[in-house]
Amino acid sequence: MGPIGPMGLILNRPSLMSIKEMRSSVLDMSGTFANRPLFFGGPLEDGLFLVSPNEGGEDGLGKSGVFDEVMKGLYYGTKESVGCASEMVKRDVVGVDNFRFFDGYCAWEKDQLRDEIKAGYWTVAACSPSVIGLSDVGSVGLWDEVLGLMTHKKVW
Repeated sequence: MGPIGPMGLILNRPSLMSIKEMRSSVLDMSGTFANRPLFFGGPLEDGLFLVSPNEGGEDGLGKSGVFDEVMKGLYYGTKESVGCASEMVKRDVVGVDNFRFFDGYCAWEKDQLRDEIKAGYWTVAACSPSVIGLSDVGSVGLWDEVLGLMTHKKVW
């Protein structure tokens, strides 16, 4: 929940740029994460990243106090926490491929998202870090995969 309401990210919209190509002034972005792809997260400014550690890495992320837990096994950070993320990669707490970076995010006013869900603009689905697949760059098929998980498919 953001300062005025819910926040979210568009998960399956890769941009045509890598971190290196966006020419970030943040040293850790242009170094440690230079070759990671950049995704379009939404129309609002500021960048976020998601990180889903391999088994055993959750303790380091959770105890750092720098990242916020979205759900068990999935955390988010902001540009202010990139330095800490880079240091955790250097110390092998988490792998560089366990990160997905987003340019922008989505947000709604208080009750706006609830009203849009009631109006049928959104479909709510349960999720897990394995479905999101942060290290899978080509997750353009994520939408179809999630819809497939939500519906009962007939076997002919």
